[in-house]
Amino acid sequence: MNIVLTLALLLASPDKPVVVRVDPSAVDSVMALSRARSLHPAVSGGDAATLWGEFDDRMRKAMKDSVSFASQMARIHAQTGAIDSVLEEQVTRSGPDWLYLARCRFSALPVICRLTIGITPDGRVSQLAVRPDERKAYPSPYLGYHTKTRLRLPFKGEWYVFWGGSSLEQNHHAASRNQRFAHDLAIMHEGATHSGDGSHLTDYYCYGKPVVAPAAGTIVWLEESRPDQQIGTSDPAHPIGNGVIIDHGDGEFSVLAHLQPRSLKVKLGHKVKAGQTLGRCGNSGNTSEPHIHYHLQNGIDMREADGLPAQFENLTVDGTRLDRAEIVRGQRVRPQ
Repeated sequence: MNIVLTLALLLASPDKPVVVRVDPSAVDSVMALSRARSLHPAVSGGDAATLWGEFDDRMRKAMKDSVSFASQMARIHAQTGAIDSVLEEQVTRSGPDWLYLARCRFSALPVICRLTIGITPDGRVSQLAVRPDERKAYPSPYLGYHTKTRLRLPFKGEWYVFWGGSSLEQNHHAASRNQRFAHDLAIMHEGATHSGDGSHLTDYYCYGKPVVAPAAGTIVWLEESRPDQQIGTSDPAHPIGNGVIIDHGDGEFSVLAHLQPRSLKVKLGHKVKAGQTLGRCGNSGNTSEPHIHYHLQNGIDMREADGLPAQFENLTVDGTRLDRAEIVRGQRVRPQ
């Protein structure tokens, strides 16, 4: 399938309400995210006129003229249709620009696509691309695995499963061997994970909340010196950030990541009990916003281990009390 659109855009004129106005002197990662999201309606609707109004001189020259671009946009939109949903978003640096990357469902396509929008330091948009997402779920031999450890949810109160499940549609971790069945968990109120504009860590409802041991075991790895990442930045060189790995026995190890620096209440070699506080939810490591990353694996070393399905016990899922369940994207869950 050949669905590729590469463009560059500039700020909309005042009569283009689809675009958020950006102060060129204040473009940062939060502004870049807002700016990229503001272009979704034009991409979704195949609105060539609005998009052409965003081009800078360089990209207008590359597209030849507005008529040629409109024809190209019409062909692309006929293949993709409208944006049905956004499954995943992130903003990263690409040289001097911000790069917005989103995995989206389009109404006319059976596959998930990647939407890419580049934002320049002065608030212009440097690229726009729609391509099929060619990632595939890792072919794990543990799809039918039954957890031996009696796991509880690693938090108190009700949290939202942002990512979880065995398919890429449910879980962007599914492409990874060791994180094949991982969960990202946050607190959500009225459809949002944060108050305000989400530019500060303390805007996020889960930030600073206790993270607890999902089961008894021994702390076999920990890190607590990594800084929290500010919104719009990440630390891919240290993906866990601050966190712990717990050996539960029977070849099962829990990984809990992205904790606040210096919040750990345990030491290497400590024995912990189920429900014991380990630390506090933060935003350290390779993360886009505060949340708990949890996954079960069959070894200590994440570079060599296989991810395992995690069935939690004694929990409430979307208001229903369950004795045992695997949790998936979109559910609201809490320990009983």
